[in-house]
Amino acid sequence: MTEKLIQGIEKLGLNFSGEQMNALETYIEKVLEFNQSYNLMKADSPDELAVNHILDSLAAVPHISQLIENICSEKNITHSDLLLGDIGSGGGCPGLPLAVAFPDIKFVLVERMEKRCAFLESAVRAMKLENVTVNCTSANLIRMNTFDLEVFRAFHPFDKQISYLLLNMLKKGGYLAAYKARAEKIQAEMESVKSIIPEYKKIALTVPFLEDHERNLVVVKKA
Repeated sequence: MTEKLIQGIEKLGLNFSGEQMNALETYIEKVLEFNQSYNLMKADSPDELAVNHILDSLAAVPHISQLIENICSEKNITHSDLLLGDIGSGGGCPGLPLAVAFPDIKFVLVERMEKRCAFLESAVRAMKLENVTVNCTSANLIRMNTFDLEVFRAFHPFDKQISYLLLNMLKKGGYLAAYKARAEKIQAEMESVKSIIPEYKKIALTVPFLEDHERNLVVVKKA
């Protein structure tokens, strides 16, 4: 078991079962197996993958959890009624780590590149994740009002076209949660789309072993 993964999960205060930890360990093995030929993400070792990608994805768990509760409360639905989309899933972050953290939420990994879809499907099977499906298609082909909650990590900067696309896929009252880095870059991005997204919330994230790296979650609610 990757030592930094174990320590990082503890630092984040996540009470994962042995089964959940095994799923994350399996994910690390699958990424490292496929990475060289599939160019999934920048990671040369289990620790680098655990810290830069998995723990980075999981740092937002308390905030994603709150968004889930908000949606369920406002719409009077249960967790099992929710659909969460990981847009431009690529190598599976943040979607797969979040799917491990929220086993009662249905996840769809949206990825247009066939090679990466093949990896994602292989990883989902190996991790034994029954709450995840892979949709091998371009995001602009997803039906309107599909997702209650959307996440993305390395999909695309906010611009007008992307903002319309993301909001189009989202149900009314749903949330968009984007993993971002520096605050000044976020401010510039969001300023360029304020006619489409007039309001957003920026939440600082602390990633174990990356405390000196600025990480933020940008949250947008669809009115």
